[in-house]
Amino acid sequence: MEEKEILELLETDPDCGMAVLEKQYGGPVRYAAAQRLDSADDVRQCVQDAFSDFYLHRERFDPEKGSLRAYLTAIAERKAIRRWRENRRQQLAEQLSVPDVPTLGDWETRDALRGSLDRLPEPDRQILLLRYFEGRTVREIAAVLDLDYERVKKRAQRALKKLQRFLEEALQEESARMSPPNSVWKRGE
Repeated sequence: MEEKEILELLETDPDCGMAVLEKQYGGPVRYAAAQRLDSADDVRQCVQDAFSDFYLHRERFDPEKGSLRAYLTAIAERKAIRRWRENRRQQLAEQLSVPDVPTLGDWETRDALRGSLDRLPEPDRQILLLRYFEGRTVREIAAVLDLDYERVKKRAQRALKKLQRFLEEALQEESARMSPPNSVWKRGE
């Protein structure tokens, strides 16, 4: 079925139009989502969201600018990227949260992370907390801190690198502190 016919069908019989749309373009849309996401549930949700978003805002589609397939896959890619970022933020938050039964290593890592965060200068620390603990976007952070968007973006990148370096140093120091002295392991002394 031609794109023009599908668009007309969406207007006259939305249920049938969506079924045709999903049948004809489901594969490429699913592929676009699967390129960014690991979970089958996330891919399925992303595909569903892409088709729903298209239906709700179908007046934005201009056949003169490109194909329906390209338009739908672009929506799916954007939604997949957004979902991937959301998942990544959740993973980071889970790593930094208190486990139910923490092991000694968990406590050491969390303490090292908190100490490393405290070593960051205040705007950098605040940016990382807002970004990774509260899940805010760079634009939202820029508005909250009354900073330029590009400046927040660059500071976040640099702050992550500093945090990684501080965390590695803290964990190395902790490892060195926990290692037994060499003389304990020598026999015959």
